[in-house]
Amino acid sequence: MSIRSVAVAGSGPMVWIAASALRRAFQHLQLDVCVVDTGATRDARIGRWTLPSQRGIHGLLGIAEPHFVQQTGASFKLASEHVGWQGEGSRFLHAHGEIGVDIGGTPFYKFLQRETLAGRAERPESFSLAAAAASLGRFARPAGDGKSLASSFTYGFHLEDVPFTQYLQAHARRLGVREAAAPLAEVELDEAGAIRALRLADGGVLQADYFVDCSGPEARLLNALGPAARDDWSDWLPCDRMWSALAPAISHPPAVTRIVAGESGWSWRAPLANASMAGYVYSSRFASDDAARATLQRREPSCSPSLLTHFSAGRRRQFWWRNCVGLGAAAVELEPLVGADLHLAQIGLALFIELFPLRRSSDVEAAEYNRLMAENADALRDFTLAHYRAGAPRAGEFWAMTRASAPPARLAEKLELYGASGRINLLDHETFEETDWAWILMGAGCMPATLELQILLRLAKLPAQQVNALRAQIQQLAASMPPHIEFVRRQAGPAAGGAH
Repeated sequence: MSIRSVAVAGSGPMVWIAASALRRAFQHLQLDVCVVDTGATRDARIGRWTLPSQRGIHGLLGIAEPHFVQQTGASFKLASEHVGWQGEGSRFLHAHGEIGVDIGGTPFYKFLQRETLAGRAERPESFSLAAAAASLGRFARPAGDGKSLASSFTYGFHLEDVPFTQYLQAHARRLGVREAAAPLAEVELDEAGAIRALRLADGGVLQADYFVDCSGPEARLLNALGPAARDDWSDWLPCDRMWSALAPAISHPPAVTRIVAGESGWSWRAPLANASMAGYVYSSRFASDDAARATLQRREPSCSPSLLTHFSAGRRRQFWWRNCVGLGAAAVELEPLVGADLHLAQIGLALFIELFPLRRSSDVEAAEYNRLMAENADALRDFTLAHYRAGAPRAGEFWAMTRASAPPARLAEKLELYGASGRINLLDHETFEETDWAWILMGAGCMPATLELQILLRLAKLPAQQVNALRAQIQQLAASMPPHIEFVRRQAGPAAGGAH
């Protein structure tokens, strides 16, 4: 039997992204897509920051960025600033862009490593247009042909969840996505153990050929299929709670998410067009909910009433089970440090579309999907954990725990190879690229014992005046950009409200 209908269950942004993407991808099949509300989930939050890949999914869904920014109050994100992660006084940026320009096929960050090893340390921020603009509180979209400095960066977004979800819901309706008349009450299984239908709170029944579970950590559809094996990452990543809240607007805000290490976790602050968001991510093993909330209120005394989010680091071993696919926290739970929750869910969505079954019996497709998603999830876990493992350890019981267990083998091998020769070895299905790892490792103060011989030979040919000219050009380009908040407010003008 061919697939003619899909039910998508959930309540946050991802449910509408999934429904819209399925509707657009299979419009030639007239695929019926219906969203079923599952109510509030324990991972609900005030807002989020995203990776640049969010721009790509918006483009695929037919969302015009100026209209999106105007309607949601979003702001842009060029970088994350990490404060205190290697002890008091430490600070580094992870920018969404290149570091310098390639030197005969050699990444420019290798030059910075060589200089540091020679006692002539320079910060990567001096050679990144994204970082320079972020530090100056400026922003502009990339420009040029892909080979120029003006196109050497990209950006993500800062988003408040309620207007973001409402915007996506309205967009999905325009695409022809249907909505169930009532929320989900229970899941009905057939004699083979697959999902037959969803029973709604008003007594109605929604039948579909396939089901997508975007219902958060509760995973109401997947859990109805039976107990599931899960990999627990909490010994490596003990943070399991977050208080978040809206706060007043920041004066002249940079396009930056600021992340500050604390006693039992880390706090964050991100700008919006007319407000800001703040939060405290922590481990309940080291701080009570009341104490953590007091920490947030002490750091951000002007915050509105806050929202408590629960999560438990880990992933399912089967993301696609029978006729149901889990996306987002229904499949993988991870603290929001690197802003990749939507990104990972959208990888899962894209892969489901790529492997979309021709019929309900889809064991072969499911096996491949589960293999690829496991690799993607584990790679994201490793990059998140690297923030805690890189550089000098921060003092405190919480921070000691993040280094108490041996790291995952793939991360340990990556860090050992880097420490020996500066080589960053990327495995298959990694979200973050070589330059992203360089930002984190160098920013944290990790330097290799030496560099590979052929790298040293290439770097010996780089003239000093070329480096000085590059630094000056980057600063000049960054200074020519408008202030970030001015650019955001331009999107809210009359010209931004057109069709999308």
